[in-house]
Amino acid sequence: MVWGGNDNAVQKWIKQLQDNDPSLKTLHILSMRRLSQSDFQSIFGALAHNTTLKELYCSGHALDIETMEQLSEALTLNDTLESLNIGTSSLGENKQLLSIFCEGLAVNEGLRHLDLENKGLDNDAIALLANSLIKNETLRSLNLARNNMTDEIIEKLNESIRGLERLSLADNAIGAQGARDLQLHQLQELDLSNNPLMEGASDLAAKLAENHHLTSLKLVNITTTTSTQDEPQEDDTATTPACSEHGNALIAQLTTAMKSNRTLTHLWVDQNGIESSAVELKDLCKGNLIELRMRDNKIDDQGAASLAEGIMQDNNNCTLEHLDLGSNAIGYEGFGALLNTSIRHLGLFNNSVNGFPESLPGLEESGVEALDIGCNNISITDLEGIVTVLSQQGVPRLRLLEMGGNAKEQDMEAWESAIAKLQEARAEIQVAWKRFMEQQQ
Repeated sequence: MVWGGNDNAVQKWIKQLQDNDPSLKTLHILSMRRLSQSDFQSIFGALAHNTTLKELYCSGHALDIETMEQLSEALTLNDTLESLNIGTSSLGENKQLLSIFCEGLAVNEGLRHLDLENKGLDNDAIALLANSLIKNETLRSLNLARNNMTDEIIEKLNESIRGLERLSLADNAIGAQGARDLQLHQLQELDLSNNPLMEGASDLAAKLAENHHLTSLKLVNITTTTSTQDEPQEDDTATTPACSEHGNALIAQLTTAMKSNRTLTHLWVDQNGIESSAVELKDLCKGNLIELRMRDNKIDDQGAASLAEGIMQDNNNCTLEHLDLGSNAIGYEGFGALLNTSIRHLGLFNNSVNGFPESLPGLEESGVEALDIGCNNISITDLEGIVTVLSQQGVPRLRLLEMGGNAKEQDMEAWESAIAKLQEARAEIQVAWKRFMEQQQ
């Protein structure tokens, strides 16, 4: 239940909580809704003995000392609430307020997920939180993204995440030493995106060789000191020498780790300046990856061909299903190699997939079901070649074709005609193409 208005809402919530109304399983109090401290105190008071509410979201609302004491007491008594998001971006500045919250968190026996994203938590605030989490035995998921933690707090944090399965530390200020110090424990999902891990990224990746728990790892934009939250810069950070150096070291270590790792299934390494020449990308397919994202790097046809070889090696037993290589430097040859594999979802948005030769492969064995080749400067001649292949039952499993941002205004009529021809021959394919380049960028 999401609430942003209604003057009678608060009393209704309180009654539902007091009555253990089974229909009230989630309560989202949007930040636009102005509640008094007294309102929150009454809600938290009713929460203390409620057994039906599973999720409480009241992020963006400032709580005073008395109100936080009421919430802390509710956490002490309530053991059925599973997910909580509270506080504003200045929560971490008031250590007394945070300490009161942590007292209740320490003894709570029900919470599974705690979301403290963008709550102004510095190292001292994280230390308070860590002390309470050491005592908490039920929490499994923690979101600390967009805060202000640095390397110095990682060892302290290690003590408190032993029981966690999911952890997000994205958009903080964690550097190389923090990446080296972080212990993976029992974590199944980890997001360290938009931290300047630099050379520490490859050290972190090395831990995967003997890790048997992590299934999802997100390392987007971690080889520069520029966050994606910052204002756009004239220089493309994904092409700077330092970025490529650390990105290449990262991918080299990942390919080594994947030779023995059988647990990791989802890997994101966007915006790290990774070059095809750094390593044989086919080795990434030796593990059990299901999803691989390498957007905004420097992968060219050589890298695409290597990945295609990896997907088709070992009698086509590769587990990879989703491959996203958007915003790289892949041309027709790399496109053809990847399309002629068992991959199910292939993303090549904003590459250089154009200039097709007159003779095109049949692609009758392609496993691709969804294909994104938007913003590739595909000409009407290229399109006609694509339509011919598909009309002759090439890429037989294709169901979604995204081509937005290719058609130029003066070619719209020709595109309309070609797409109509395709849909007459292959009615099962959904084609999305009427989006201009400037809308896609």
